[in-house]
Amino acid sequence: MNYFFFIVGLALLIIHEMDAVMREEWRMFGFLSRLPNEKAYLIFSSLHIPIFILIFLALFSSNEYVRTLVILGLDVFFIFHFVLHLAFRKHWNNKFTSTFSWLIIAMMFLSGVLHIIFNLETIKLL
Repeated sequence: MNYFFFIVGLALLIIHEMDAVMREEWRMFGFLSRLPNEKAYLIFSSLHIPIFILIFLALFSSNEYVRTLVILGLDVFFIFHFVLHLAFRKHWNNKFTSTFSWLIIAMMFLSGVLHIIFNLETIKLL
């Protein structure tokens, strides 16, 4: 499996999450938007710790099936994530309006699509 486009997508995801903190993305989530800003920030940021731990554990797993499945799942997430941002672009608390934010989101989408296209043979083995 060629990992180049996946690694680009993962790097973009990390940068997007940094951008999400700056843009207070938690204000778009119902239960977090009702909390005081500092508390919502702490919860939003803290939830990313186990998510990234699980991602990195899977990527360094000796089980190739698990690794491939997680990578494919993240590729699909990169694509679905773009669709979510399109759907919520008019949300009253959406601050992802800059060219930079959208470039990150769009490039993450593209990297997921390209990684799937260039690794169809591997994916078929699942």
